[in-house]
Amino acid sequence: MKTNEYDKSESINLRQQAEEELLKRKLTKSFDKVDNLKLIHELQVHQIELEMQNEELMKAREQAEESMEKYTDLYDFAPSGYISLSNEGTITDLNFSAATMLGKDRKHLKNTRFGLYVHPESIELYNQALENAFINKSKKTCELFLLLGNDTKICVHIEAIVSENSNLCLLTLIDITERKRIDVELSKKSQQLEDMNRYFLDRELRMIDLKNEINELLIKSGCEKEYLI
Repeated sequence: MKTNEYDKSESINLRQQAEEELLKRKLTKSFDKVDNLKLIHELQVHQIELEMQNEELMKAREQAEESMEKYTDLYDFAPSGYISLSNEGTITDLNFSAATMLGKDRKHLKNTRFGLYVHPESIELYNQALENAFINKSKKTCELFLLLGNDTKICVHIEAIVSENSNLCLLTLIDITERKRIDVELSKKSQQLEDMNRYFLDRELRMIDLKNEINELLIKSGCEKEYLI
């Protein structure tokens, strides 16, 4: 009788343990399901965040490309000539205005020495300006004559500057050939005017001397002088 009661008691305990284990497993599965839902949610949110960040990056890239295009247009089509030189004086980049001044296509000018286009009478001044710009890292200005392919000579005003963190020298070129021509013409006209003034002044002085001589002769002959001076 006792044996049956013992077996019955053991069976009840085992049943209870089994139910408890089943409950644990159900709770674990429940927790796992909740955790999986949370993880899926976080992944979805993170995916949306990445998509939004990608859109912002695309917009920023488009704006940067637009700014670069505007900068390129401003550089390429500026009325002044822009030339980038290495410390050896080699042209690394230039805009259309600079190429027009030198009378060649840009592709033929790149990787050539700018000194080749400087007139011999200006080459020493150019070398000094370039050397001082690289040494002192400050802006240097000068006026140079450039010799073009058709043996014509133009005069340009040059500003050379080297930035602190760069090994390139940026030249800004302004064609002042016409201004120089006008200055020469004005100088000639001014000289002509001075010559004319001097001529008329000399003539006027000669006329005064002549009138004085006539008056003296008239006085010596007993007549009154004729000219009031």
